[in-house]
Amino acid sequence: MKKICNVFLLVCITAVLWSCHTSEKNYRESYEKTIELNRTGERGEQYLQDIANRTHYNYVVNNDSIRLRRLYFNVTDDKPEVAKKYGVVVAEFQQKFNAISCRDRLRQQENLPAYVVYEKSVKTYYVIARGFDDLSMATLFSKRPEKFMKMKVLVPMAWIITSL
Repeated sequence: MKKICNVFLLVCITAVLWSCHTSEKNYRESYEKTIELNRTGERGEQYLQDIANRTHYNYVVNNDSIRLRRLYFNVTDDKPEVAKKYGVVVAEFQQKFNAISCRDRLRQQENLPAYVVYEKSVKTYYVIARGFDDLSMATLFSKRPEKFMKMKVLVPMAWIITSL
């Protein structure tokens, strides 16, 4: 009888502990609620303005509109010779670790000569999937990055960066 009570008590404790843990579903719901709140009201207006600025075409190459930014930047964790004149940005991060991880995935999974540059004025790391010496080739890559890589672009729209 004592053995049956111990087994029953063990089952009850296991059931209580099992039901108390958080699940991925709970985290996902909380994350989605937070994102939704950030995209409404004043924050929502700022978010929409930011997206509009990040997807604004400002340069024309071969009758094709692109987003091109001229910035001062430094190559991170690579030799400066790695950088080409034009680089196609596919991700932006505030933390160096995340940018390096993304670069490594592009190198290993996609076999792209990816590298990371850092813009000190806005404290942002840009992951460049591939650099080009020719602007028209960079334009082809930036307009259809899914054609050249399977990994999802982590910015609203792939764009081209060039050094001042």
